[in-house]
Amino acid sequence: MPLSAWWLIVTVLAAPLAVLPASWGPSLAETKNLAFLLLGAGTVLVFVRNLWLRAFGAWVLVAYLVAGAHVWALSAALGVLGWLVFYQAGRDLPEAGWAKLRLAVLAGALFQVAWVLLQLAHRDPIFEAIVPQSGPAPLFVEPQGWLGNPMDLALFLGISLPLLVVVRPVWLGGVSAALTAVIILGVLRTTVGVMAVGVTTVWLLWSWSSSWWVRGGIVLLVLVVGVLYFLRWDPHVGLRFVIWKQAAHVAGLRPFAGWGPNAVDHRVLLLVPAQEVRWNFIFNEWLQAWLELGLLGPGLALGYVVSMGRRLQARLAPAAELAPVFLIVLLASFFSIPFRIGPVALLAALALGQMERRLA
Repeated sequence: MPLSAWWLIVTVLAAPLAVLPASWGPSLAETKNLAFLLLGAGTVLVFVRNLWLRAFGAWVLVAYLVAGAHVWALSAALGVLGWLVFYQAGRDLPEAGWAKLRLAVLAGALFQVAWVLLQLAHRDPIFEAIVPQSGPAPLFVEPQGWLGNPMDLALFLGISLPLLVVVRPVWLGGVSAALTAVIILGVLRTTVGVMAVGVTTVWLLWSWSSSWWVRGGIVLLVLVVGVLYFLRWDPHVGLRFVIWKQAAHVAGLRPFAGWGPNAVDHRVLLLVPAQEVRWNFIFNEWLQAWLELGLLGPGLALGYVVSMGRRLQARLAPAAELAPVFLIVLLASFFSIPFRIGPVALLAALALGQMERRLA
């Protein structure tokens, strides 16, 4: 009998033992949380077959316990376990199922695009309008779809973009991708969105040309434009550097153990002096992982990235449509938070899991 079956048997037998006597120390709620997390984590880690991600999930569990098993840390640990479940679901999805999922991604992207157009026309029937502080300007809703702000929407549409290009029939995928790119570049105008359009463009032109001179020129041009955009036109570039500096200092105080999952805004407060406000994310997944999980957290994530990169280098053709998604998520993680925005993290988990299936 496989290990996964044995673990499920242990889980069923141990679940009723979740409540320890009060004299043992932990309160009733804490004991239930610990038992649920330990059993649930074990189930997830048994079923997730990627060793790097399995180790990452296990370390998140250890970091939760080391941080004191607080409720705010529990929510983050459960979020990581949920992401791993979706990753494995993407890995197990056959080609026919993935083709249908691409159509769902297309429908989701077009819905967001249509809602942005409503917001541009000042016809949003649901979300509250922005009240102007002065002058006769009309009330309006900032173009942000259903994701709360333009950066989150640009991340969602940016990850969707390479998947739209390969939708069949070709005209449907092409028109949908072009319309999505226009919204990203012309309306949302965020660094992560520009980067996603650039990566998708390089991927398409790369596949159309076999000349290394042409390919190298395309990559160089997109890199130069991307760096210039980030340094000159990104409205948050100065804020990012301030937050990164503060976060690195705080992470250095506990470089190995970290402050605990979800510690930012619960155990750690980052203040932005110029704005006199506190910031609850760091604009960098790697730095936030170091601060919250210690060096082992981003170290295991880096191991996963290197492992998948080597597989892609050896067998790019089977996963060609998913390679740009991998690159977009990787690049976005250095100046945004793709794994802390629910819809974006969901798409990333399914796409990366499917990529691993094709590279197996």
